[in-house]
Amino acid sequence: MTADTIPQTQAAEKLNPEFDIPLEQVEGIIKTKVNGDCAGYDRVIPPRALVQVKNIWFLKREVFEALIKHIPLRGFPDVFPYRDAEIDVFDIQPRGFDIGQTFVLERKILDIMQNLEGKLFSRFCTRGISSMPPVQLYGLDADGKKAMAFYIPPIIEIHQVPVLIDGVHRSYLCNAAGTTIHAVHVRNVSEQLPFDSVFWEDCSLVKEKPPREQRYRNLKMDYFRALNAVGIDG
Repeated sequence: MTADTIPQTQAAEKLNPEFDIPLEQVEGIIKTKVNGDCAGYDRVIPPRALVQVKNIWFLKREVFEALIKHIPLRGFPDVFPYRDAEIDVFDIQPRGFDIGQTFVLERKILDIMQNLEGKLFSRFCTRGISSMPPVQLYGLDADGKKAMAFYIPPIIEIHQVPVLIDGVHRSYLCNAAGTTIHAVHVRNVSEQLPFDSVFWEDCSLVKEKPPREQRYRNLKMDYFRALNAVGIDG
């Protein structure tokens, strides 16, 4: 199911809908070639939509930065808050940043443990999501068709304090385990946060999503970072 075929009520429920984007389209948006010599992988889907990973490639710095810098705002698709940003990737204790989302879903925590930590990466010598760098995944979708995906670590914007923009479930797992997490740190962000940040103590583990008005504090939908526009699963 692509973003275009999700029913309207379901699409409205998702801040970053699922996607199935031609690789050529992503390369056109970021103005950078991605695929190298890996032929036949001409679609970009979320990592969780892969049922088997054949190969993992490190993302070249130029591709990684192009992806991040071309993330638009949801309500202003011609505005790129990271265009002139400084981007680094390094470990951080989850307690060292604020968050936006006020909940984490039990089933999504379980899905990360079973799929990212288990099914997808089990054949490879990785150190798990706590240390996973930005990578390109090449594999098969549920229909047995070739597809690729970008795995991007949690994204943290540096404002007056560091604030998590994406990756709350992965960060929650690492926080519970008392480990650091490899994260993308973005400085010199040109736009305001899409929500009022909260502390980890304000975040609850739940079985079902709360009503939208309770998921974030003072959510400004137009300023939400549209990660899926460049093939990043948010």
